[in-house]
Amino acid sequence: MTLLSTVSITHVQRADSGDYRCRLRVSDTVIESPPISIQVEGLPTFTRQPDDKNVTRNSPFNLSCEAVGPPNPITIHWLRNGVRVIGYITSSPSNYTVPGERDTHTCTHTHAGTCTDEHTHVRIHAHTYAHTHRHTYAHIFLRWTPGHDGFSPLTTCQIRVSKAPHSLGEVRLARLINTTAPPFQSDVPGLQAMTWYNMSVSCSNELGHSPVSTWVQSNTTEGVPSVYPRNVTVMLNESMLVIRWKDPPRDRVNGILIGYDVIVTYGTRVNKWPLSPSSSPDTIGSDSVYIILGVVCGFCLLLLVLWAAICMRSRILDTRFGGEKLQPIVQYRPQKSYNRSAIEITLGNLGVSDELQAKLQDFMIMRNLLSIGKVLGEGEFGSVVEGHLKQLDGTSEKVAVKTMKLDNFSQREIEEFLNEAACMKDFDHPNVIRLLGVCLEAGSGHFPKPMVILPFMRYGDLHSFLLRSRLGDSPLFLPTQTLLKFMIDIAMGMEYLSGRNFLHRDLAARNCMLRDDMTVCVADFGLSKKIYSGDYYRQGRIAKMPVKWIAVESLADRVFTVKSDVWAFGVTMWEIATRGMTPYPGIQNHEIYDYLLLGHRLKQPTDCLDELYEIMYSCWRADLLDRPVFTQVRELPTKLL
Repeated sequence: MTLLSTVSITHVQRADSGDYRCRLRVSDTVIESPPISIQVEGLPTFTRQPDDKNVTRNSPFNLSCEAVGPPNPITIHWLRNGVRVIGYITSSPSNYTVPGERDTHTCTHTHAGTCTDEHTHVRIHAHTYAHTHRHTYAHIFLRWTPGHDGFSPLTTCQIRVSKAPHSLGEVRLARLINTTAPPFQSDVPGLQAMTWYNMSVSCSNELGHSPVSTWVQSNTTEGVPSVYPRNVTVMLNESMLVIRWKDPPRDRVNGILIGYDVIVTYGTRVNKWPLSPSSSPDTIGSDSVYIILGVVCGFCLLLLVLWAAICMRSRILDTRFGGEKLQPIVQYRPQKSYNRSAIEITLGNLGVSDELQAKLQDFMIMRNLLSIGKVLGEGEFGSVVEGHLKQLDGTSEKVAVKTMKLDNFSQREIEEFLNEAACMKDFDHPNVIRLLGVCLEAGSGHFPKPMVILPFMRYGDLHSFLLRSRLGDSPLFLPTQTLLKFMIDIAMGMEYLSGRNFLHRDLAARNCMLRDDMTVCVADFGLSKKIYSGDYYRQGRIAKMPVKWIAVESLADRVFTVKSDVWAFGVTMWEIATRGMTPYPGIQNHEIYDYLLLGHRLKQPTDCLDELYEIMYSCWRADLLDRPVFTQVRELPTKLL
């Protein structure tokens, strides 16, 4: 007879390991089989796992991990951000030494299998980060975000300020400014105008000072002179007035000296003396009467001669020094006037549409309020000149005047030129150039030539400024923070325009202007269009287009959307990151479309942050829906500051 017995163990646990025997009892006899040994093997068990840590930047630290079997031995692997650390495999227990960085670390053990512990987060306490908030000709307002306070409140911060060196290896002494904290901001006074400065901040508590922040570079703006000319001397003769003076010290001019105002006043002063009776006895007679009459006549004659001399002298002074009241102005211009009827006739002579005339009506300025100066720049069809616009209060504002270069224009060209001005008339944003006015000048045959009046931008267009900083006679180092600020300014301006349903269609560094305070303004709306329905604009005729800035879908079918402007913004970011290089070097314009169609894009510039290039690349995605909107491309670079 055969007996068969089976034992089943479900859900085997580690406790099920051991020796097993089969025991049989027949009557009083016990029969026992030889023992068998069962060892449960499986995933190892963690007995110690790494903990979350708060550490200081660039400071090494240890992570510990331990696991047990069976089976043994246990091998420990470490992973950082989900990627296995090459060359770091040890037996349990394991201690892993890592440099300071913000990472997620895990450890795994292997033998019969692999098991992974929970993620361990290592939070790196950043150093103090500083940035400039605003600047004037003598002050820079600095703000900073403090690093980890070491669990003791910060009480003071120290700002180091030094002039930016003009050449490599040049050493400049730093000035120290102590300020209480919080708040974590301070005004840096006593600076020179139009000068670049390097600044860093460190904070302290009762335990000591923190490391200094990375150096921040910023510049002061131009200001008015802080002293007047010295050693003024005056030489006057019958026909000439000569005034000489000594220039003020260069470090007190606070900018570029462009000229002097000479104020000349004149007047007459008549003294009145009291007449007292003579102490001699009165003698009444005919001789006395004649003497008195002679004295009176002589006195009257003397007054007539003096009056004639004064009149002659005033005429000489009027002729030499500018006429009535001798105000120091070069030419006389009447007060600003909005003569609607006269202007309508002039606009009508241009032959533009009634709709365009209505848009520009309130922005027309009389020609005699505008004086024209030197040429600032020239293009194929137009030029920009320096000018001065007389204000209602009698002051003069420096402006830039955009004109049409040739004397013979087609009706379409004139209308397009004025349409650009009409686009700008309602813009009100610090990062979008504003329209000051439109002026008409008599051209050949007394045909009016339009001129668009814009704010004067000291540093010119952004592309030329970037080129000068890299290739000019005096190269200027532009830190990453400054380049990011340029990009954010443009993104804010384009966000404003897209919110008003405007397509720019020609966004590039050359069409962005740089104000005195280094703020970038989006400009040149010659190709811009307002969208009234839908979200796209189809160009109806072939025109010269900047193909290296145009999105791939616009090159194919001439359809433009807000996402086409986003593409151009990505190319403009690349221009800024490369300090003014031409996009797609070595590739001709007629090759661009095929190049993009194959999936190629602009390469990552040297020294460009990976995160920044990712933002650029997202603007060049083939699918319009995958590209970010301007709100996103404004926020993303801000996080890198």
